[in-house]
Amino acid sequence: MSASDDKIVIYGHQASRASRSYWLLREYGMEIGKDFLEVDTGGPVTGFNDVRDSEEFLKLNPYRLIPVMVHGDVVLYESQAICQYIAELLGGPMSGQTPGEKARIAMYGLNSISNFEPNFLPMVFGRGGEEGRAEYTANLQPLLGALNTELEGRDYLIGEGAGRFTVADIMMASVIGQYGRAIKFDFEPWPNVHEWVQLTTRRPAFYPPRGMKVRPNA
Repeated sequence: MSASDDKIVIYGHQASRASRSYWLLREYGMEIGKDFLEVDTGGPVTGFNDVRDSEEFLKLNPYRLIPVMVHGDVVLYESQAICQYIAELLGGPMSGQTPGEKARIAMYGLNSISNFEPNFLPMVFGRGGEEGRAEYTANLQPLLGALNTELEGRDYLIGEGAGRFTVADIMMASVIGQYGRAIKFDFEPWPNVHEWVQLTTRRPAFYPPRGMKVRPNA
């Protein structure tokens, strides 16, 4: 690692919001066990184990939520903050290169969890049945329309011209693309969003390796 000999440790498994930071680490060519460590906590999809109730975990995050990242003396919770830290730490084109780019990356992180996740995530869990899905889909119409406008003539969210793939795309696509694929959401009415979802979620690093846990320990 460039800034420290300490490995990044992520509490949270692949079927949780921790998947965002794992995806980013894989984009940097980092390998689980070798370059970063996973502490399996389970998650809302497959059920939690007892890690979050341990004294060790509660000292890291008294809110008892995942993911949590530990890197040396740095302790962070909230997946978007973790992703932005990793991008700043490891640098390169996936991170912001100017103050303006860094601010826009933070903007998209907030956008993903304040606007899109409250409408996509309930559909992943089937909340409200068909009526609920219709309501959440209606809520997403103007949001996806706005994103479609932002992506006009672009492949990615950050950078000049067509843009370049950055942590902003990971933070947004981990909600819109990942959740959208899970529920078979139809993005075709928004062609720019549809193409962006394809570009981001078909990247090799999007898919976890076999060694990464997707279910909690018994």
